[in-house]
Amino acid sequence: MPLTKTAWLRSGARVVVLALALTACGPFGEEDDTSENARRTSRSGATDGHRSGAQKVGMRSDGGRPLPPGQTGTRVFKEDTGIEPTYRIAAQKVDIGTAAEARALVPDPADAEGKVPAVAYVRYTHLRGATVREYPRVGDYPEVYADGRRGAKVTGAAVGRPKGCADSDEIRNWRSGQSYLLCNTFLIPARARSVEVMWTEIGGKPFVWTF
Repeated sequence: MPLTKTAWLRSGARVVVLALALTACGPFGEEDDTSENARRTSRSGATDGHRSGAQKVGMRSDGGRPLPPGQTGTRVFKEDTGIEPTYRIAAQKVDIGTAAEARALVPDPADAEGKVPAVAYVRYTHLRGATVREYPRVGDYPEVYADGRRGAKVTGAAVGRPKGCADSDEIRNWRSGQSYLLCNTFLIPARARSVEVMWTEIGGKPFVWTF
């Protein structure tokens, strides 16, 4: 299953930054009755049914249904250097951790109360365009939503790097045809019944994958 439990934290972890407020409602956090046929999974094995507040997150930019795990979307993306390569983007899986792992990610245990970590694995393929010489930022834009609300992104030494994931700060001379798996970690409610990954650049239209 694309949505799995895993122990992925590194030992000796230290400082981490909460980049987003978990309690802030996402821009699509409204109830919608059209979601009853959408896929829903969780760590405890939720069944298909109505997803309160998640469907508007899960709508594709063209008005279609959410993408299944691994299905690709193609987008021209403007990197910080000004070049605009075309990328193929696919969210492949979300790994869900434990409450203990969530507490290890933050300096104040209160920030992790009722939360678990969710790691989004997204693969990017450089399809065409100029070579990205260094520091690609295309992998900075995925977000994890749980029950229609944006998770709290965590960064820093405590997060470490999940197995198989590249470090975008170490990528050099990314040419057409090359792919990298880039990962982002978020804290989400432990009892979340639906999880989605949304990739969208500022001012752009989203790709959304439902897990």
